Amino acid sequence: MAMQLHPYHQAIIDANEAAGRPYFHQLSAQDARELLRTTIASAPPATDLPELAGVENRSIDGPYGPIAIRIYEPVGDSLGTCVFLHGGGWVIGDLDQVDNTCRRLTGQSRHRIVSVDYRMAPEHPFPAPLDDCWAALQWAANTFPGSLLVAGESAGGNLAAACAIRARDAGGPALAGQLLAYPVTDHNFETLSYREIGGRNWLLSTADMRWFWDHYCPAGVDRNNPEISPLRIASTEGLAPALVLLGELDPLRDEGIAYARRLAEGGVAVSLRCDASMIHGYLAAAAAVPVAAEALADAARWMRIRSGNSEY
Repeated sequence: MAMQLHPYHQAIIDANEAAGRPYFHQLSAQDARELLRTTIASAPPATDLPELAGVENRSIDGPYGPIAIRIYEPVGDSLGTCVFLHGGGWVIGDLDQVDNTCRRLTGQSRHRIVSVDYRMAPEHPFPAPLDDCWAALQWAANTFPGSLLVAGESAGGNLAAACAIRARDAGGPALAGQLLAYPVTDHNFETLSYREIGGRNWLLSTADMRWFWDHYCPAGVDRNNPEISPLRIASTEGLAPALVLLGELDPLRDEGIAYARRLAEGGVAVSLRCDASMIHGYLAAAAAVPVAAEALADAARWMRIRSGNSEY
C-alpha cells in the first residue's frame, strides 16, 4: 500500500532524524521517560483548549500505595465519568503527556475525566500497572454517580481493555463503554502492519514494542493471558461497547482491527475508525491535524451517546 505520511508527522520525524534523537529502545527506562518529558515540555502551548470548570490533582489509595490522578471537570453538569489511561508502552508517559487530550475530551464530551498516573515497568511489571488502573476505576465508580467509561491510548488502551474484561468477569463496575485508541491487544509482531511499518521508526517501531513488552512482561510472565493480550480472550461476550480508533500507518493497526472484529463476533456493539496517513499517537496532534481533531470529536460524540445523551 502507499505509505504517505501526513506532512505534520513527516516534519517531526525529519527533525528527530536531523537532531540524532535516539529511539526509545536504545535507552534505559529512566532516560526514555526523561526524553518524553523534555519533548512534551518543549512543545508550544496549545491555544485551542476548551474552558473547563476545574482541574484537580489528587491522590487515591491503591494496592501498592498512593496513585496520583488528575480530575478534569466540564463546564455545567457532567454527563458521566471517564477513567483515562495514558500510553507509553507501560514504561514511559505520565499525566502531562495526555493533559491536552484530556482537556479536549472533557470539554467536547461534557464528561468528567479521571486521568491515572499508574505505576510503570520495569520497576513495576504486570500486574502492577493494571492493578493501579483497576483500583482507579473502582474508586471512580464509588465516588461519582452515573455513567462510567474507561479509555486509553496505546498501552493505556491495553489497560483499558483489560479493565473492561475484569469488570465483566467481576460483575462490575458497570461500564457504559470502552474507548480504545490504537490499543496494544496482542504480543504478535508478525501482523501485516508490523511487517510493513514496524521497521520505519515512525515514532513507534517493532524494536520499541519488543523493548516495551520485555519490560512489562519479563521472562516467566504468560503473554497469552487475556489481561495482557486481550485478543487472546476466549469470549468477548458481555464486554462493554467499544470505540476503536486507529492510524493507518501504525504498527498496531492490525491488532486493533482484529480486536474490534473479536468484539463484534461476541455481540459487543463496536465502532471502528481508521484514519489515513496517521501514525501511532496521532490524537496528540489535534491542534494541528484536522483528522486528529475529527477523531477526538467522534470520540466525544460517542461518549455522549454511551452516557445516554444523543445530542450532536
